[in-house]
Formats: sequence, C-alpha cells, structure tokens
Amino acid sequence: MASKRILVTGGAGYVGSILARNLLKAGYGVRVLDNFLYSQKSLEEIQGHERLELVNGNITDFNIVEKTLEGIESVVHLAAIVGDAACNMQADLAVRVNYSATMNLARQAKKRGINKLVFASTCSNYGQNEEVLTEDSPLNPVSLYAMTKVTSEKELLEMEDETFHPCILRLATLYGLSPRMRFDLVVNYFSMKASVEKEISVFGGGQWRPFLHVADAARAVQTCVEAPNEKLSKKVFNCGCDKENYTIKQLAELVAEKISGTKIDYVKEIKDQRTYRVDFTRVKKELGFEITKTVPQGIEEIKKEMEENKIKNPKDRVYYNYLP
Repeated sequence: MASKRILVTGGAGYVGSILARNLLKAGYGVRVLDNFLYSQKSLEEIQGHERLELVNGNITDFNIVEKTLEGIESVVHLAAIVGDAACNMQADLAVRVNYSATMNLARQAKKRGINKLVFASTCSNYGQNEEVLTEDSPLNPVSLYAMTKVTSEKELLEMEDETFHPCILRLATLYGLSPRMRFDLVVNYFSMKASVEKEISVFGGGQWRPFLHVADAARAVQTCVEAPNEKLSKKVFNCGCDKENYTIKQLAELVAEKISGTKIDYVKEIKDQRTYRVDFTRVKKELGFEITKTVPQGIEEIKKEMEENKIKNPKDRVYYNYLP
C-alpha cells in the first residue's frame, strides 16, 4: 500500500489527526492538506514519517488544491468550518469552505481520474424530526452548517459516474479524546464541566442526538477508503449505532452518574432546536461497520484525562471551533 497515496484534507483536525495515524499504520502514503489553524501539534508524533506529507494551505486556494491532488489515489475530505455556531459567526467563509471549496476539490479530483472521494457530512442534516431516520428520510437542515453539507451532498452524488465514486458519511455527533481535542462537543463539554466545576446546564433536554466516538469515526472513514467502489457508488451512509441515540437529558444523567457530585441545572429555554434519532442499519449491513466505543466510555476517558491533569486549561481557545 506504500504506493497508494491518500489525500486527507483537514488532516490535523479532530478526526483527521486520528485517521492520518491509522492510514500510516495500515501502510498507506498520506498527504495532509490543512491550514493548521490550531497548530501542527496534533501531528507531532508522526511528523517525519517517511510516508507522511504535510501541506500547509487552505482548501479555498484552488491552486494549492490542484497541486495537492498530484499523484493521489483517493481523497478524504474532512476540512470544513464545523458546527452551527462557528458557521454562523462567519457565514460567507463557511459557504466558501464547506460548499464552494468542496465542489472545486471534487471537480479537480474527477478531472485527474481520482475515482474515490469520501465526504464527511453530518446527521445534523436531519434537523428537526420526530421519526427514526434512515438515509432515505427527508432532510430538514435548520442551520447554515447543515445547509452547506446538504447542498454539497446533492451535487457530489450528481457527479457520480463509472470513473468517479463519491461516498457520503453522515457522521453522528462526535465525542471522545483526540490529538486535536475539542470541548465544544456536547459529550466532551458536559464531561469536562462536570469534572472541573461539578455542574452542567441542560437547555430543554428532550432533544435527541446520535453519538459516535471520534476514533470510530476515523475507522468508518478508513472502511470507506478500503471498500470496493461498487459498495459506495451513489451511497449515503449514516454513521453511528442505534443504541447510541440519547436525549440531552439522558446524556446529562449519564455524565452525572459517571462523575460523582455533578449537579444538573435544567433550563426551560431551548437554544438548539434540532432533534433527530437515526437508524444505522445500512452502514452495518453493507460495510460491516460497528462501533467499538460507547458514550459512557467516552465520559470515563475525559474524566480520567481531567483527573490526571493532562489538559492544563480546558477553556483554552485551541480546544474550541467556537468558544461558548
């Protein structure tokens, strides 16, 4: 596999920093395109690896993208402005990064004869829905972030032909430890707050979310990289596990159970109106993907990290795409 080179955009990020390690371990050549907004520290352990190339550049720079695709076999597109709040703060940039740059990358890849592109999308595309949702359920994006992903999904799938196979992964809400740690994700945020302050606030609480450990997300992406094209062609995969759908109230109660002394402050105001429960049958049945970690284990991971003082200042800006 050393001759097979994978481009990972956003390869220094929350998922990408784990995926890059996994792909190198599996024998692939890995080229990372990242603007290193949160520094290169997440890749420190593997810098200098003979099969790793780091390109410091922006996904919106079409010239850099064109050069970065040279000699590449498959593309994993993770680079994005991620999350509702981060996108709302810089709406024009979010559209350029999440939509325009995505479509340019896909067109350039197809033009070069690169036959596989794995696109990290989101279950947030379902927005507000009381049903249990499959990949064929109607999408109902209620945020700019989700709208950029929905539009990109649609146009990527329209590009599919016998030479180009885009694969869409709608990832559940991520959590867990990563070399590029984030505390603006609800499991991580609740676990950190409970560990440090012994109190968490729940706005509403009845909203449903599916959850997925970041290490499992990286495994899912690699599964798609390695799957035969015929299994991926024109396919969308919800990525997660049926048993990992929780309400925010249930999640808070899990955190309080795992981190003793935690007080839950319930607030009637609902800041985030999204609610969605997701079915993950297809990814298990067709790609054989199953999770290896659960939300309670993720809470324990972060509790241990806090207890051992491995993260000195969890409120540092570097741990947030958007600082709450």
